[in-house]
Amino acid sequence: MINDCNKFILCLTLITGIFISCTDSNSTSTAPPIPPSSSMSIDFSEIENSGNSKSAAGANFNAALFRVGIAKLILDVNVAVPQTLITAAQNKNAEEVSSGEYQWRYSASNQDKSFSVLLTANVDDNDDVDWKFFVTTDATNPPLNNALFFSGEADYDGSDGTWMYYDGTDTPISSIEWDIDSANDIEIDFMVLSNRNGNQGSEISYDFDGSYKTVVYEDGENDEQTTIEYNVETKAGFIISPDYNDGEKSCWDENLNNISCS
Repeated sequence: MINDCNKFILCLTLITGIFISCTDSNSTSTAPPIPPSSSMSIDFSEIENSGNSKSAAGANFNAALFRVGIAKLILDVNVAVPQTLITAAQNKNAEEVSSGEYQWRYSASNQDKSFSVLLTANVDDNDDVDWKFFVTTDATNPPLNNALFFSGEADYDGSDGTWMYYDGTDTPISSIEWDIDSANDIEIDFMVLSNRNGNQGSEISYDFDGSYKTVVYEDGENDEQTTIEYNVETKAGFIISPDYNDGEKSCWDENLNNISCS
């Protein structure tokens, strides 16, 4: 027969085992979700669409629209292909290589250029994930053969982390830090690390709090900073730029007309 002491030990063992099984991470037995493509992009659509929908807009808005276009161009030149590759990966099935290690194999295209991708994920004991995108393509010069194209470190759920984009060697071209709590709560910090595409040292910071989008562009060449902020609902906003209006804060209203800044 089991005495009272042994009963207590048996019960404690069972309870402890249940607690461990309930709280232990499932990260090593389930492939982590691939971070969203929004971790590599900045959405300027409201201000761009406003510019297209209005036949006439004030100089302040147009100055902001022009500089948003510059920031968008810098982003596209540096991360357009990685955006394509991570978007194409979203609905692919993972293969478990070993405990905590997964891989995806797939193909993608960007402007009629084909890319074969091996994506790997390594989940550590803290549920952090090491992501690597290896690419084979003849679309680059020189062609790539299973070369590390970009890599990242992220939380298991992909809500925040960093990306590093390479030139097919160990030389980084650009980096991104992201923190995405929801579709309406996003922070992105992008930096150009190489002069391969120009703009070395330039940085673009983006913050969306659900109502306002703020973009800060640091020009790496002349160390000048431009700030643009606008309301996503009303489209009213402002620009502060050293090469516009003597660097004074310049505002526009919901009709995109110049107004005094309060």
